[in-house]
Amino acid sequence: MQSQAVIFFLLFTAVQAFTIQPAVTPTRVRSVNLFMANDAQAEAEALREKARLLKEEVAALSGTTVEKMDAKAVEEKAAAPAPPSTGENLYDDQVAEFKDPLSDNMRAKLMREASSGLDSEKPQTNVILYISVVVAILVGLAGSGILY
Repeated sequence: MQSQAVIFFLLFTAVQAFTIQPAVTPTRVRSVNLFMANDAQAEAEALREKARLLKEEVAALSGTTVEKMDAKAVEEKAAAPAPPSTGENLYDDQVAEFKDPLSDNMRAKLMREASSGLDSEKPQTNVILYISVVVAILVGLAGSGILY
């Protein structure tokens, strides 16, 4: 009877070891009531004030001023490449032709790897679970003088 209890315990722990548990326990989500202000102009002004305060905070943390940050943003925007100026719209024939990012050697290597027999559509067996069950049974049978 005691050996059966040990075997049952070992099997139970082996099954529990391979059971997937959620990484994060679900928590209660607070609900936030959102509403629109009656005066859209006042709400826009409040948002502008928040944006100004956030810019000042970022400038203070980075050791610069808001004016320098704005000037740097304008310079980066001016340095960015502009789309072709042949008209208002940007058409497909105005964009550079697609270049395949994979070389022929890499494509051949990936094709060899894909043809090696590993199939993502076919379920794979859990060999570790079977091995742990066999080890648990062997420990239960061989440990008669040591475990109990």
